[in-house]
Amino acid sequence: MNVVRSQTFLWLLPLLGAASVLLNSYRKKRVHGLPLPPGPGFWHAAKGLVTMDSSAPWLLFTEWHKQYGPLVYMDIAQPLLITNSESIARELLEKRSSKYSSRPEAPSFDLYGWGWTTVVLPYNDRWRQHRRFYMHGFRPDVAVQWRPFQIQNARALLLNLLTSPMDHEQHVATFTASTVLSVTYGYNAASHDDPLVELVNQAMVLLMKGNEFSKVIFFTMFPFLQYLPTWLPGLGFFRDAQASRKFSRLMLDAPFEHVKKSMVCRTNLLTAFCINMIYLKADGKAQISLVSEILSRLEEDGGPYEGEETASYLMTFLLAMTMDHSIQERAQAEIDTVVGKGRLPDFDDRPSLPYVEALLRELMRWHQVIPFGIGHAVTEDDVYDGVFIPKSMLTIPWSWAIAHDESKYPDPHTFNPSRFLTPEGKLNDDDMYIIFGFGRRICPGRHLAVASLWAAIVSILAAFDIRKAKDEKGNDIEIVPIFAPGASSYVSVFVHCSSVSEHRLG
Repeated sequence: MNVVRSQTFLWLLPLLGAASVLLNSYRKKRVHGLPLPPGPGFWHAAKGLVTMDSSAPWLLFTEWHKQYGPLVYMDIAQPLLITNSESIARELLEKRSSKYSSRPEAPSFDLYGWGWTTVVLPYNDRWRQHRRFYMHGFRPDVAVQWRPFQIQNARALLLNLLTSPMDHEQHVATFTASTVLSVTYGYNAASHDDPLVELVNQAMVLLMKGNEFSKVIFFTMFPFLQYLPTWLPGLGFFRDAQASRKFSRLMLDAPFEHVKKSMVCRTNLLTAFCINMIYLKADGKAQISLVSEILSRLEEDGGPYEGEETASYLMTFLLAMTMDHSIQERAQAEIDTVVGKGRLPDFDDRPSLPYVEALLRELMRWHQVIPFGIGHAVTEDDVYDGVFIPKSMLTIPWSWAIAHDESKYPDPHTFNPSRFLTPEGKLNDDDMYIIFGFGRRICPGRHLAVASLWAAIVSILAAFDIRKAKDEKGNDIEIVPIFAPGASSYVSVFVHCSSVSEHRLG
């Protein structure tokens, strides 16, 4: 357990306890005779959060949900409601979306220079404008125009894996960053050492470093922490924040140089990657991109593709294929039957590859990159099933628990794509899009993200065998995966094992 590092927060508990007592006393006067949802008391919750294993925080919440049920409430200066029920999440976040569509303040994102991103904006006019821009480029009927970029970058990924398979983690990160840059800015990245790709990757590394679950929780509940001296115990991560802000700013500004050479427009541009008043001079030869599409539509309208998630899921894919080769063989057999070995698969083949599609869905279910959904801020008092849900409460759908519900997914910790197939071998209706959120705050780039992931997975399966590394005696080296701690959880290391890809195309 990651106890020693977490215990640096213990000095804060007396102060937080006093604040919580006062806040709880105030809130309890507002419940109008209705009980708050069940959950741990202040000291029980604080001790659990401080001492939990930060690489697997869901273990703590699993224990609480067994004890308290599908709704768990706690209040450590910030009232927090976590649900592990898909039906309750849909009832609150979709059917009552007018009350549950805002976001809480995001001090940790602001501190690290990411407060501009759409995902953390409150439910207001600025967010609606962002959403309109997204819909121009990410609707299912529009997202098909990005397929050439996705296939092109998937092919580049194969070449990189063929050249240096042991550097698969770097290649996956390059694939993701290249796809984001090409779709968003029409920027064609170099296959190696591209400066903009490196800039995006560095910015993402710093963000993930500051995204440890305990930090997000503590900063959300106690935003005043950002104003304390950085030399205090437990606040050393401030030292990374300045560098993160720098790279975040560069990541916003640098790609615009590519667009500035190709378009003319004066507008207040609000997109996932930049919010600036700009004047663009151009030669009129802009490659199609999300930015150019938005700019071209602004006159008539008047008005985060989450790249790190794709990279994380691809690393988990390599892990799953290495650990169970029989699943890989079944997917490859389907590809060989439908596509053959004379070419690589493309999107036209997707409807004819149900097992590959089932594998993709199981990948999203088995180990979510974001085990806890992004919090929804309640904007009006509400009552659900006899319990009071006060205004300003932070409501979090726990996607990890929903995706590991044994009543719906038997033996949920086993990687089994067949659970998404009917007895006749056709896909069932469970598309696993719950990982992208609920209601009005569902990720607008979900169709693009899934398509990019599919393109990479089907290409790797068609081109390579993924096997365990061998020791000096030729024996398989067993895998000990390590999942990096954070509000985002991803495979950071295959300890004592490298994923070895063997060329299988004729």
